[in-house]
Amino acid sequence: MLKQLHIQNYAIIKSVDIPFSEQLNIITGETGAGKSIVMGALGLILGERADTKVLLNQEEKCVVEGTFYIKPYKLKDFFEAHELDYDHTCVIRREITPQGKTRAFINDTPVNLNQLKELGEQLVDIVGQHQTLELNDTHFPFLMVDAIAGNDDVLNTYEQLYKTYKLTEKKLAGLIEQENQARADEDYFKFILHEINEINPLPDEQEQLEKQLELLSNAEVIQQQSASAARLLSGDEQSVIDGLNQLKSELATAAKHYSPLQQIIERIQSCTIELKDVAGELEQIAEDTQADPENLAKIESRLQALFNLQKKHRVLNNVELIAFAEDISTKLSAISSLGDQINDTQTLLHEQIKQLQQLAEKLSHARKKAIPQIEKQVNALLVQVQMPDAQIQIKHTESKENKFTPNGIDALELLFSANKGGQFQPVNKVASGGELSRLMLCIKSIISDKMALPTIVFDEIDTGISGEAAQKVSKVLKAHAAKHQVIAITHLPQIAGKADSHIFIFKQKQGNSTQTGISLLNEQERVAEIARMLHGENPSEKVMEAAKELMG
Repeated sequence: MLKQLHIQNYAIIKSVDIPFSEQLNIITGETGAGKSIVMGALGLILGERADTKVLLNQEEKCVVEGTFYIKPYKLKDFFEAHELDYDHTCVIRREITPQGKTRAFINDTPVNLNQLKELGEQLVDIVGQHQTLELNDTHFPFLMVDAIAGNDDVLNTYEQLYKTYKLTEKKLAGLIEQENQARADEDYFKFILHEINEINPLPDEQEQLEKQLELLSNAEVIQQQSASAARLLSGDEQSVIDGLNQLKSELATAAKHYSPLQQIIERIQSCTIELKDVAGELEQIAEDTQADPENLAKIESRLQALFNLQKKHRVLNNVELIAFAEDISTKLSAISSLGDQINDTQTLLHEQIKQLQQLAEKLSHARKKAIPQIEKQVNALLVQVQMPDAQIQIKHTESKENKFTPNGIDALELLFSANKGGQFQPVNKVASGGELSRLMLCIKSIISDKMALPTIVFDEIDTGISGEAAQKVSKVLKAHAAKHQVIAITHLPQIAGKADSHIFIFKQKQGNSTQTGISLLNEQERVAEIARMLHGENPSEKVMEAAKELMG
């Protein structure tokens, strides 16, 4: 529900605040006073595009702000989805700067135009001469029929299950695609794994093989030089150890007379013992190190095989090669489990389809039952709003092939015939602007007590009618507004007389310019305005009495 509209520096409006009642708000005024301007300003906060041409003062920004009571509209999901602060009172603001930049805010949080429009469509319907709006929306017939059929609970259950079903359907398609790709890769994966397993790389094998390769590649040099070194130490006639023994002998006599020499002899003895050990180890190395061309060739072949695999699979060592093989093995295991996953998902999908079918058939049955009732009620109201030959028809078709949509298995189309015996066609092809407004009034009247509807704005619903027809339209409008907020711009006193809140728009001169003023009329002012609408300026007492009668 729109509680208040603030307009600043827009067209010929300097600054106005327009309050609205919960029921029937009537807007009247002289031609050119600014009624359409108010609708244009309202359109701004509903997401329509704008430019700087609308600025009254080109040096100041334009601001349009609407305050809405939104508790009945179940909009929390919208606010959460767009990370907006939610409150029962929502303030929507639109600003246009002199530089042509526009900004939009919902509860003081900046939003883009699409977000503004999405919210605006759930808050206000504007039905005018050139707007078909919901009547041509494929979802509107479902909204209307389900409201009368009382399908809320079943529809909510169906919608939740439908979302789950679509996710399951998507999951199944992904699994099948994954399996198809996996099956194409399976032989390749098996070949790779067989190739690696056949070589059977070990984690620390490569380092050991490289050490062995180094030894065997240089076995002859190692053997020869170790043997030669051993001979130099102890094997030759003038070996190092013989020289040390001779050195000890020469120092032995002197050491008897000088004790420090004895310590040196002991140190030479230690060196002799250590060098004997070294010589022994060198002899053993020379003996153990033998050239083995056959083993060398095996090691070289093994290392080359490992290097080739590592290069092929772009890894650096055996540890990474083993990890790669484990990954391939995991993928092969996953391929074998995909079939089980697909079977489980297909079973789940079949169960969801069964449940959806049951719910969809329940919805369809309720809709079939409600459609004749809706057609009868709307067609009766069309007579009341002076469209005696006009009729609606709701075309219903049902899919028998499990072709589920967000609305079930039904297709609904709202058809209209304006003339007796005329062919039923889609509304936008046959309904004029005035007929459209009255048709929307009739439809909204029968569903308004079934659901929380957005504010509906009738922009000149009175086009093409007068007299008794206007009186009938006013009664239907009043009855509708008793359950739901309605804003109507009218030129007809019969409709204005039914107002719960009467807003008068007028022109006033401000210096060298003309500006729009807004006035919320009291009882006496309403009588005067309706009398003016009946007879023009300076109405007689008789006209004033007629105005009071219209307000009765």
